[in-house]
Amino acid sequence: MRLLVTIAHYFKPAALADWLHSGGSSRAPFAKIAALNAEIVALHRYFGSYRLSTSSDGPPSSWGPANSLLDIVIITTPKANLLEWIGLDPPIYEVAYFDGAPEMLPFEAQRIMRERAGAYDLYAYLEDDLIIDDPLFFAKIEWFAHQFGPRAILLPRLFEMAHTGTPAKVAIGMRLSRTMVAPFGRPELPATLVARWHGSEQTFCLPNNPHSGCYFVTDAQLKLWMAQQSFYDRDCSWIDPLVSAATYAPGKVFGLYRAATPDPWFLEIEHYGTRYAAAAAPTGQLLGEPPLLAMVEAAARETSTGTFRNLAALGIPSSSINVLTSTAAELQHRLAALERSPSRLTKALARAVWRKLCRRA
Repeated sequence: MRLLVTIAHYFKPAALADWLHSGGSSRAPFAKIAALNAEIVALHRYFGSYRLSTSSDGPPSSWGPANSLLDIVIITTPKANLLEWIGLDPPIYEVAYFDGAPEMLPFEAQRIMRERAGAYDLYAYLEDDLIIDDPLFFAKIEWFAHQFGPRAILLPRLFEMAHTGTPAKVAIGMRLSRTMVAPFGRPELPATLVARWHGSEQTFCLPNNPHSGCYFVTDAQLKLWMAQQSFYDRDCSWIDPLVSAATYAPGKVFGLYRAATPDPWFLEIEHYGTRYAAAAAPTGQLLGEPPLLAMVEAAARETSTGTFRNLAALGIPSSSINVLTSTAAELQHRLAALERSPSRLTKALARAVWRKLCRRA
């Protein structure tokens, strides 16, 4: 299988206020480094061509492209990335620099795909903190496209994995209103698809929240997409540029489906860390980060200036940066929802005024 994987990556240190407002895109660099390294290594673990063996009866060694091809292109901005710290040799990936606004980086994946159309079996876009841990991941995507035609694409279920406290696997994704999800539920799209995978019947549905931070298209689907006026239009109108590039852009052309019954985890992808899962922990339990990451971040808080020192000055405990980013992201989402709905904004304002009057009384 010939794979092209594009990854949008951006990091630039920011003041505390900017860091919280971003929802974590400029969080401490250690998690970003660990996530991007894990993402690229996982791709090579299952789909790369670098294979060695120290066993006398082990599989034969190979070094470099053979029957399969994996090309990874990291799209980033000059002087605003962490590539020198991820510990991987340059031939493992390519770098495509973009001089425009950082929030528009993800749209450049479409341009790169267009430039390389016809050279691969599958084309992928990933945010820089997503990890594939399924050797059949791309085989399932090809199978789905073969079963249901070029107008439907399969999205993985997005989850986070706790590494400290309770090792829970938590599916993440905020529930969307009917208005927000309306662009994805076009009348010509079946609500449910059914097919047999390895002898078992599996259903797929149009999800309430189709955002997975990624998308995958076959060569035929890419060519169909490129023929549409919406291809590479860089339309940022759905939630924000990052989400629009990953979800709204393909959703204008394709039906976006996710596995349902009997196996909702049929296709899955891990979002590094517990930024969102941490807030879902039952009372008395912790859904925490990998212990080494927590140790490094704690050491940085004790020795660094800038963001870490600002946190200490504000009296914020050093237990979990992710709790802060989770809260910030949730507040951002609520504010955006209010801004899109005048009626909800009016009701929220009325409740706030009423509570203030009651406290004065």
